[in-house]
Amino acid sequence: MRARRWRAWLVVVAVAAAPLARADELPPEVKLGLEALRAGEAARLEQAVGPLSSLPLYRADLTVDVAHRKVVGRVAVTWHVTHAPLDELLLRTTPNAAHPDAVTLLNAAVNGQAAELEHPDSTLWRVKLPAEAVPGTAVVVEVSVQAALPSLDGEGPAQDHGAFGASDAFTSLVGLLPMVPPTKPSGELFSPPSGMGDLSAFAPSAFMVSVSAPAGTRVLMPGALLGEVPEKGGRVRFTHALAGARDFPIFVARGLQRLSAPAGDVTVEAWVRRDDAQARAVLDHAAYAVKALALRLGPSAHRVLRVVEAPLARGAGGMEFPGLITVSSTLVTGAADPLGALGLGDAASDPAVAAMVLPMLKGLLRASLEFTVFHEVAHQYFACLVGSDAVDEPVADEPLTQHVALLLLEWRRGKKAADDVREGQVKLAYQLWRLMGGDDVKADQPTGAFTSTTQYAGIVYGKAPLLFDAQRKLVGEDGWEKALKAYVEQHRYRWVTSKTLTEVASKLAPGKARGLEALRRRWLEETHGDEDVGTFAIETLLGGHGAPRDAHLDAETLELVEQLLQQLRGGR
Repeated sequence: MRARRWRAWLVVVAVAAAPLARADELPPEVKLGLEALRAGEAARLEQAVGPLSSLPLYRADLTVDVAHRKVVGRVAVTWHVTHAPLDELLLRTTPNAAHPDAVTLLNAAVNGQAAELEHPDSTLWRVKLPAEAVPGTAVVVEVSVQAALPSLDGEGPAQDHGAFGASDAFTSLVGLLPMVPPTKPSGELFSPPSGMGDLSAFAPSAFMVSVSAPAGTRVLMPGALLGEVPEKGGRVRFTHALAGARDFPIFVARGLQRLSAPAGDVTVEAWVRRDDAQARAVLDHAAYAVKALALRLGPSAHRVLRVVEAPLARGAGGMEFPGLITVSSTLVTGAADPLGALGLGDAASDPAVAAMVLPMLKGLLRASLEFTVFHEVAHQYFACLVGSDAVDEPVADEPLTQHVALLLLEWRRGKKAADDVREGQVKLAYQLWRLMGGDDVKADQPTGAFTSTTQYAGIVYGKAPLLFDAQRKLVGEDGWEKALKAYVEQHRYRWVTSKTLTEVASKLAPGKARGLEALRRRWLEETHGDEDVGTFAIETLLGGHGAPRDAHLDAETLELVEQLLQQLRGGR
């Protein structure tokens, strides 16, 4: 108990004083963060990013007031200047994309000296350095954080799919920590994905985060648990450390219980509301995926993978973060009524709507839980471990993650099971989008170029993943598996584009290089969706009731189909 108290106390002192270590000395917070990684992972991280003493370091001391839906605290960022002199440091808070006034930064200081703080747009903050920092040095930027959390209760707007907000039972603080945004080679900033709370584009960093939470709640974060210390008034302070991560989510939950299972040298934890068959299935799916991917793609990064049941919104099945994933309570509960489980229970009273939607949902929810867990675990490799631009190039990770989730189904249950999900969920996302009158567009474009989340789902989650089926067929199953493993090995903690996997596969099979590239262009840069994916007539939706092929859905039914389509995305 004494060691836990000391470690939790260390965080508070570090945020306040923030002494700088020598350039060749590993800061204690980084050492503790490395405890969260699997054996040998620190060496892999250092090989990819350079000296671990130069990792960006984020230290936070936060207090969460669930009753009043507020957060206050202090965050310190240690930033190492490398290539060019630095006269300012930019910080990004991503909840502000969906909730412009949610997070405020105040009282900036640089190396203990008061500094000017500007706020050029809703998500971006600029800290002016009192003196220019030259390469080879480091600066410590500190800011106070204040957050007002939107409600996760009721039917109000949920622009971020429930990634940021509070209820009595669950508080999600995804994107709260101010982080230094990455820059492109041109010097242009990456922009945050609208309302997704996704920070996967950020550089591998170290984190030490201490959160004080009300009595009866538990703080769930990734990484090594360093302290769980009682405070006055029944509050408890939780402290976690993690290194080599691109993001650090924070959740405060009441009423969750821990299930666990070994997955090789990884421990999988499932934090769920009930210890029942559905919850055990979540744990089993995650443990299988961790073991299978370690065997096929190489080791994942973390000693512990936490799976957290969360009240996600707008059809989101789950969300991914380094060392932690969330799965929608809708899927975990496995409600007997499929419309109710999708949040469409009231629609069942309309016979026409029920006739349209229910035939599509036979067996869908059972497969959706397994497929969603597989999808989110696969993200531990793609975007979390192998970095890519989730904003300007979402096809670099989302379609590949969808494809690997299908491979997990095939490896576990056979080709027919994978084909059923490919037809009934993946392709269906594109086909429903086209049925609703949406256009087929090229997949390789920024998130902001898509006209709606429904179009994004149909193209990025529905059409684009089928590229990898075609490439796998071209090089053969063994050749494709070797390409996936080489892709992870060569780009671990590094940065890729949507072309990188095709380039890796082409080097392993040079005789197929031209065909691999032609397939990449066809599926990602051109529009052959109707030909390659296929469409169906509306009578298919109606179970063969004979509706004319050119029938149009009314506005209410279109809205229901749109909500269903978002559920079918297989992920965020």
